[in-house]
Amino acid sequence: MITIKVKLRESTIKRNKGTIYYLLTGNKEYREIATPNKIYPYEWDEKRSLIAISNAEYQRRHELQLIENSIIRDIRHLQHILANENNIDLIVKHFKKIQGESLLSAFSSSVANDLYAKNQSRTAKSYMASVRSFLRFRNGVDISFEELNTQLIMDYERYLKKQQVCNNTISFYMRNLRAIYNRAVEESYTEQKYPFKKVFVGNDKTIKRAIDEDVISRLKTLDLSSKPQLALSRDMFMLSFYARGMAFIDLAYLTKENIQGEYIIYQRHKTGQKLSIKLETCIKVIIEKYSHHSNGTFLLPILSENGQNYDSALRLHNIHLKKISGFMGLPKPLTSYVARHSWATLAKKKGISMQIISEGMGHNSEKTTRIYLSSLDRYVIDDANAKLISEI
Repeated sequence: MITIKVKLRESTIKRNKGTIYYLLTGNKEYREIATPNKIYPYEWDEKRSLIAISNAEYQRRHELQLIENSIIRDIRHLQHILANENNIDLIVKHFKKIQGESLLSAFSSSVANDLYAKNQSRTAKSYMASVRSFLRFRNGVDISFEELNTQLIMDYERYLKKQQVCNNTISFYMRNLRAIYNRAVEESYTEQKYPFKKVFVGNDKTIKRAIDEDVISRLKTLDLSSKPQLALSRDMFMLSFYARGMAFIDLAYLTKENIQGEYIIYQRHKTGQKLSIKLETCIKVIIEKYSHHSNGTFLLPILSENGQNYDSALRLHNIHLKKISGFMGLPKPLTSYVARHSWATLAKKKGISMQIISEGMGHNSEKTTRIYLSSLDRYVIDDANAKLISEI
């Protein structure tokens, strides 16, 4: 008879997280199956072979619950295999096959590779960007298709709204995840449970959130020297505007490697599209201002070194922008998205064509950008951006 035990292998480095693994024993043999799950020793109850969630800090408990759910799922899979197989090596082999193919990230990567092979790179990048967003919601913990249900998807939608993600972006993520899920159903990795039936998957009319040149000029020159945290948020807002409305998440994850010569070269988190932005003087000034405040991993002092605090960083950024809005007497508070919308609106007012605006912002959907027929020379976009920001 083969038995399964859940174990924690502590790190050889003191105070580091250990790795959870499964120990299979039987017929005088044993095998270990590693997992990607890592926890601190004090979060593990050795006697009960369980995660001691109550021992963890409050902010860690949600992540530990997700890890515990994945352990329960894995044990259920192993028990199902054991009911039909008693060869320990075949059990491990079968489990690893299920473990890889039935998880969202692994299956999505497989689907994306197929799309790349069919020259559908735009769809592939959109799928993977949506998966990355969902996994951020899950604190990086992967999930099987069996665990995807209506309540979880609704929780994800609430999470995105709390992050002030607009309805059309939420719909973009949901449609892509639904397409991946339906593909998994078609390939018999799970049964159809319609987990996306209660979330928004349509197209919403965009609410105008732009501010005019006068407000941007006032914001640019606002004296915040006695309030360094507010000054940082103001500068990040302006940097987003100067960089053709770069999304806050893309700003946050910029590294020194993204600076290549006179350009910022980066990949949009939302769509996976690669963009290049010329380092105009106003952009260089802000980057240089904070060059000694970054943690060594990222270009700007927004995230911690491991980059896992994006949600709290975005929330704090918007709180600071709201305070700044109060100082300026604005009728509606600034948010991280206003910089992006303002760049597009002011570019249009300056007579810059819709095609250049679309290309400059990295839109890849005809519904978002209307339509654009061919890729533009990046120098045309650079000239358009220089023209716009020179008059602010």
